[in-house]
Amino acid sequence: MIPSLAMRGKLVLASGATFVIVGALYTAPPLVALGGVVIFAVLAAYLWFFPTAILLRRRKIELSWWVPPGDQPGGALSVDRPFELHVALRNHGGRPLRVLSCDILGTAALELPQHLEALVPAGRQVELVGETRAASAGYQVVHGAVLIFGDILGLFDVRAYFPNPIALKVFPRATALSRFASMRPRGGALHERVGLHQVRQRGLQGELRELRDHFMGDPFKQIAWKATARRRKLTVREMETEIVVTHQILVDISGSMRGGHPGRTKLDYAIDTAAALARSALEAGDRVGLITFDSRIYSELRPGTGHHHFLKLVDRLVELHSIVDEDLTDLTTGELVTAVAKYLAHQEAVDVRLQRAPPLDSPKWERIQAGPSGELYDLGVMNTVVTTLLKSMGQAAQQRSLAPAWWWSRVNVSADADPRMAKLRLFCRLRGIELPYRPRHEAGRRARGLAAAINRVTTESRADVIMVISDLVGVAEAPELSIAPLARAKRGGQRVVVVAPFGPAFAPPPRSPEAQSVAAVLGRDARAVLDTASRAILRHGIPVIETGPRDGLGSVLRRISHSRSMRQVA
Repeated sequence: MIPSLAMRGKLVLASGATFVIVGALYTAPPLVALGGVVIFAVLAAYLWFFPTAILLRRRKIELSWWVPPGDQPGGALSVDRPFELHVALRNHGGRPLRVLSCDILGTAALELPQHLEALVPAGRQVELVGETRAASAGYQVVHGAVLIFGDILGLFDVRAYFPNPIALKVFPRATALSRFASMRPRGGALHERVGLHQVRQRGLQGELRELRDHFMGDPFKQIAWKATARRRKLTVREMETEIVVTHQILVDISGSMRGGHPGRTKLDYAIDTAAALARSALEAGDRVGLITFDSRIYSELRPGTGHHHFLKLVDRLVELHSIVDEDLTDLTTGELVTAVAKYLAHQEAVDVRLQRAPPLDSPKWERIQAGPSGELYDLGVMNTVVTTLLKSMGQAAQQRSLAPAWWWSRVNVSADADPRMAKLRLFCRLRGIELPYRPRHEAGRRARGLAAAINRVTTESRADVIMVISDLVGVAEAPELSIAPLARAKRGGQRVVVVAPFGPAFAPPPRSPEAQSVAAVLGRDARAVLDTASRAILRHGIPVIETGPRDGLGSVLRRISHSRSMRQVA
């Protein structure tokens, strides 16, 4: 932590050296003297500024920050809603500090304030406020801040990194929903309690809705004989009853749903859509369940009611950007160890690298892991540090319920995996170390994941409405696995709807002619994949609604209702 020349200091020092050189070449003592004065002034300014670096080394400067409650109900932070990040700088030294720049570092989905400036007097505290915005829902982490201190003349500066990780829970977008009743089924079965939906049912139970003319297919037991005799025309009773509609939302979390900028991916759209549908259904008194899947079922929330159930559902949704499971992430053991080692070096000032390799016959190799570039890391030291940090984070979690209990302990790894790797993956989740998601799986595994989710819904819980949110990539690879369960659910009287975000609509617009050509080719491929899967699903009478980033849930439900009315007319 040594002061260095700023750009202005380099120019001033270069000008002084130029005066000295030119004066020496032309034997001009005034120029040499002028250059010497400039150089001496720069050295004097360096000696005057050097105590600032000493204060930093002695930790006389403290940085703390906090985020006040947001403007949403309950003080929640939500996507695309700006909130404030308060940064407090406390100077325990005996001289004022000039902060030229304060750059805050965090996860990729956070738009954090940059280049904040402040003057912190001796023995005082100064508070800075910067506007922050989250591009996508999830558990976001602010890691630390890089501060650049400078002198009053702008000749020197010194950089210091202040690690201070804090976690933020960002909710999905609060979408206003209209015409929610378009997802209400025309018929239904009584559940353990009545609800708020008036549903027409055939039969004699319920309350009388209307008397209408007899149509072909109406059972004779519905005929109102007195009204028929009075009108001299066959008349039937139309009954209605109150039911609770059970919704099951199936969200595809695969790698093809994650491409694009944070906040504009198909997965972000799926999270916002699922949260909006769940909230509206729960407010209407219905029951809502959630299943997320890739090549397997990742998480499941059984149908429930109430606001507390909605918060649990949101926990399942926002966690989808922090997946660290071994079979769903795309990195080797060496890459995982390297990522954690770099984080520990920057955040905790702990270097777990080995400076010298032990002999080949040394038993120390059992606790050594090689990185992708050949560097060696001491897994014993890393495991000790990570275990201590996990214990401290667990104690803090008991005081502040930011995430559910399973968030702090559940990681899916293979049975023969090193237990230390599971601990490292858990550390990556809690500290916001983003691991690359696996882009593709073996052929047919996506279809098996969808089939497992559908079978779970149809066999273990009765759902009136099943909404699948998926781009359908890989579904057509094994239609007998993925589409057949959808058809069985449709034949069983359950209402099945597929919402398919179209990939090119979520991609950033191409700017160069070459990028436009590539986008056109990729768009044709994506269109072929979506059309193939859609045709296979439409054959069974299941609507497939193609959506883009600007399609809200109200628009999607109107299109679903329109597609149903078109089928009835046909």
